[in-house]
Amino acid sequence: MDEKKIRHDGKVTKITDNKIFAEIIVSEACGHCQAKQMCFSKGKAMTIEAHNDGNENFEIGEEIKVFFEEKLAATGVFLAYVFPMIVFFAVMFAVIALTDSQDKGCIAALMTLPVYFFLLYKFRGKLKKTFKFRVEKK
Repeated sequence: MDEKKIRHDGKVTKITDNKIFAEIIVSEACGHCQAKQMCFSKGKAMTIEAHNDGNENFEIGEEIKVFFEEKLAATGVFLAYVFPMIVFFAVMFAVIALTDSQDKGCIAALMTLPVYFFLLYKFRGKLKKTFKFRVEKK
């Protein structure tokens, strides 16, 4: 069974080795995406770095399809929105329980968010290997 994919029309803007940079316009056509309610890119042009796994040759300016596996989109939403919230509340309630101070609990919880997002930033190379856009001829 073919995995569900989120597809966008795009135009090739740059080509390097097996990477293709394509400009896509994210629109309301994203209606099937699980992340549509939290997406801030609706209606905006974005440049996407995609991988060309096949032996297809692309040219700058060529119309293409850019796609992403839907299960990875849900994982991305989890890493960007859900997990930080879980960590935030877990730290807040743990510190409140240990110190009986709501102020300390809130401050400790707020301090975890920059640390969490800094760690995501530091591991962006590893995440890029997992979260890959791919391209195909239109």
